Amino acid sequence: MNIKTLALAASAAAFATSAQAADLPMAAEPVDYVKACDAFGAGYFQLPGKETCIKLGGRIRAQYVSQDLTDKSTDNDATSYARGYIYFNSMTATDFGTIKTFVELESEWNQDAEGADTKANDVWIQLGTGYGSFLFGREASAFDAFTGYTWIGPVGNAYSDTSTLQASFTADLGNGLTATASVEDSAYRAGDNDAVDFVGALNLSQGWGSFKLAAAAHNTANSEDYGYAVGATAIFNLDMVKEGTEVTFQAQYADDAGNYIGIDTDEDDVDAVRGYSLSAGLETALTDKVSAQLDLSYMDIESTVSGSDEDEQTYAVNGSVVYSPVEGLGLALAAGWSDGEEDGVDKDDEVKVGARVQYTF
Repeated sequence: MNIKTLALAASAAAFATSAQAADLPMAAEPVDYVKACDAFGAGYFQLPGKETCIKLGGRIRAQYVSQDLTDKSTDNDATSYARGYIYFNSMTATDFGTIKTFVELESEWNQDAEGADTKANDVWIQLGTGYGSFLFGREASAFDAFTGYTWIGPVGNAYSDTSTLQASFTADLGNGLTATASVEDSAYRAGDNDAVDFVGALNLSQGWGSFKLAAAAHNTANSEDYGYAVGATAIFNLDMVKEGTEVTFQAQYADDAGNYIGIDTDEDDVDAVRGYSLSAGLETALTDKVSAQLDLSYMDIESTVSGSDEDEQTYAVNGSVVYSPVEGLGLALAAGWSDGEEDGVDKDDEVKVGARVQYTF
């Protein structure tokens, strides 16, 4: 075999090898996929190339509450709205500790039909450490606990339910016991501007339920003095009696800090308000798709308005029944009744009914 023959044979072999290689599939470049973050709970996922895990959710609600059925006056209006919420959570594990953030956006159309009202509600960042967690932003007050079971609550109830701008620290003391110290913006409680309230709470959580003690020093709007409030809340899990059943009892007292017992204080004409509120609630599952809620409350206050003392007592009952045919969907009917006295004179009864359709995802 001469050199020319060998060269031709080598060229043919190289061509055949190249042709076969061209027919082979190209190796795919590595692809980053969204991963579940099981360590932070259901619904969290990790974006490609990121250390942060996020969770998105929301709620759509349409609600109607009737006029006061006992009042025939022309200014007795019904209320209705369609409201949407978007919830954004993030969790990041760092050498410093776990960093958690939360943003709640709300948009509402109501019966006034003047356009949608869009706003941010609670917005906060939480820094978890080995000693506890720091929270900065707008979140439910560290004083608050029970805010009712009833869907809608047509005639309202007497308890503290206020989100505030705050800086707080919660320490985990072990065995289900936590302690919280919080500095909160007084203006959210009808207090002085550019001032703060000091709030502290102890909370014990066990299998049977939980118990919370809370206290607050309130910077009043009309003087340099501080008012105060104290509260106790006990929640009992009654699954051993009937699955899906829970009952709550709460007592709150305030002196020159009326918002802490659910009073809409008006700093222009209320110089002093003191009193207490008692509330209780029950929630139970009637079937695997139907539940019922009941809330009771009583408030007794004394106030000084333009130098004159006034006494007022108010009690309210709210109840609802909710049908949940699928997870996240609730169809609710509710009713409420309230009555009371003002300076020994009976106040007019108030009776309202309401309905709500809600889907949470």
